[in-house]
Amino acid sequence: MTSYIEASPPTGNRRRITLLGTDLIFGGIDNVFVYPTLDVDRLRNALSETLSFWPTLTGRIIVDNDDEYIIECSDNSIPFTYIENDQLECWPVLPVVVDDITILQPFIDSVQYKPSIEPLLRFKLTRLLRSDEYVLGISFSHMVGDADSNIHFLNDLSRIYQHLEPLPPRPIFERLLLKKGDPDFSLPLIKYISENAEKREDIIARIIKEPAETDPVTMSFSSEQLVQLRLRIKHNDEVTTHDTLCAYVILTMNKHLFSTTDQYLQRTHLLVNYRGVSDSLAPKGHVANSFIQTLSGDFQNPLCLSSIAKTIRQAINVIRNEEFLAKWIISADVLMKQLAKSGRLTFIWTKNDVIFNSNSKYDWANQVNFGMINQCRFHTAGSYKFYFRIFQSNPVKGKDGSWTRDNGGVEVTFRIPKGEGKEKFLEAWKKDIEENFANVN
Repeated sequence: MTSYIEASPPTGNRRRITLLGTDLIFGGIDNVFVYPTLDVDRLRNALSETLSFWPTLTGRIIVDNDDEYIIECSDNSIPFTYIENDQLECWPVLPVVVDDITILQPFIDSVQYKPSIEPLLRFKLTRLLRSDEYVLGISFSHMVGDADSNIHFLNDLSRIYQHLEPLPPRPIFERLLLKKGDPDFSLPLIKYISENAEKREDIIARIIKEPAETDPVTMSFSSEQLVQLRLRIKHNDEVTTHDTLCAYVILTMNKHLFSTTDQYLQRTHLLVNYRGVSDSLAPKGHVANSFIQTLSGDFQNPLCLSSIAKTIRQAINVIRNEEFLAKWIISADVLMKQLAKSGRLTFIWTKNDVIFNSNSKYDWANQVNFGMINQCRFHTAGSYKFYFRIFQSNPVKGKDGSWTRDNGGVEVTFRIPKGEGKEKFLEAWKKDIEENFANVN
């Protein structure tokens, strides 16, 4: 049964927000949350109240005659579907990132890209009758914003459901359309994207083939294991635990997955949130796609943990510069609109590269818990070759019914080519865990 939730009170007033080229991500962010219980009417009411603070989500995408993409805050209702399932015994134990999207698909009503017609947010709530659990599927248009924007909205919803005030900062929707300079297509990151973008259909065809050619891998690290791993980096306080984790995965692949040195991973792409670097570019609370895909330099030593970690940190530091970011945003705005018009995408990397798209800073399960601390489980779908997704680990329910969680533990999910290298790679990782990373250098 589908009902429609309106903002209470409506606040859009048909205001228009012109999108940047970097917002032209035409899919949705689809996530699933699982709870031991939920009050359905209370959730509907909380959604109605939350939408009044988020008028972009009750809007529609409009494309004008100049090929400008706009969100018109038109105060439309949001579809909310409620169904009951008596087939599933209970929610299964799953990794955070579910490799097989068909497992989550029945629980999500995904948004589609249909200008002027399609809602930018969809909710689907499924009650599992046998276990009395509730599975909440939420689809959030990527054109509205990125993971930071999504979790900001969902945390507001979670708090309002609990009759709590949303936390600062409040959402800021206006894009800062920088007309203060000309695009610079000679910037290395802009030039790389321009030269390596591919046709959308070619990328989709390659991704469709991946399950037959690759195997999924999920690596789990406890909070204590991450502490011990970080201790392997000597005399460099600037390198973070997250830098070290990324470096460790690359190092272990170079040592144990590849048979020849020309196959080594030599550099990495990183998706980095740049909110807070400059309030004039993207203040905290900015609801947009405020991230940049940067590319590290070559690893000086691709078999050295410290060398890889330091190179990763250097790449991140480069983009945390207001002058650089201003040039990049101006240039990326123009380039991404050109790519969208020509039907090309930037979901690419070349031989000897990998990409890290990490959500490890976001505690999805806790920030969207609706008051059920350490009882909400979070899932998303999609794993790709040499594309690393990092999320905080979910709570675990014991045999006695009690819930526990390793706060700070993470999971890393990706795909690697089929072959004998997988077992060697996994055995090396397990050995490092057993030895407390004593022999990792």
